[in-house]
Amino acid sequence: MSIGKNIKRLRELHNLSQKELAEIAGVSDKAVSTWENEIKEPRMGVIQKIADHFGILKSDIIEDQKINAIKKENALSGDSIPLPLLGSIPAGIPLEMIPVLEMVNVPREVAETYPDSFLVKVSGDSMNKVVPSGALALIDPTSEVKNGDIAAVTVNGYDATLKRFFKFQDGIALEPESYNPENSTQFYSSKDQDHNPINIKGKLVWYMAPLDIKF
Repeated sequence: MSIGKNIKRLRELHNLSQKELAEIAGVSDKAVSTWENEIKEPRMGVIQKIADHFGILKSDIIEDQKINAIKKENALSGDSIPLPLLGSIPAGIPLEMIPVLEMVNVPREVAETYPDSFLVKVSGDSMNKVVPSGALALIDPTSEVKNGDIAAVTVNGYDATLKRFFKFQDGIALEPESYNPENSTQFYSSKDQDHNPINIKGKLVWYMAPLDIKF
């Protein structure tokens, strides 16, 4: 079965029109028609967006016969597991994390690999070379954070930020990866940490791109 046929099968499993699927994918309904009629194939970024929406893997759409094995009743639950969305985490200057009591479906393979993980919503552009603003970032509090890893870090006990983490003998650096030159590395000396304690909340292990991302 082709990618187009898999997309059509997935759409039919959820009783969606081509227009409704187009809105999910961020394309025109004409584009969906060209996929299903095997005139064109969707871009990988669009396939990922569709997979994320239905809580399945991209390979489920790309590989032959995968969609035939997905039943309507488990497309959202059996192949995905809900994880907690704790709040928004700025990817710029640290701001207080505001809890959001919501469960979000992620692919079962991801959730089972990181069973203790939680989601946070990224806002700001200081990590946009790696993680786009609006993405749901999966943070694992049990994974070891090494120098150069992207981590969720609290500053002064209540502020949260997502940055590349570097620990040196004389302090800790939180480094952005941004197309915006105004974002700069934040350095906290050992003395600074006496007044602004830094605590690692977990390592970034996966993220779900926002539906309105532009490819």
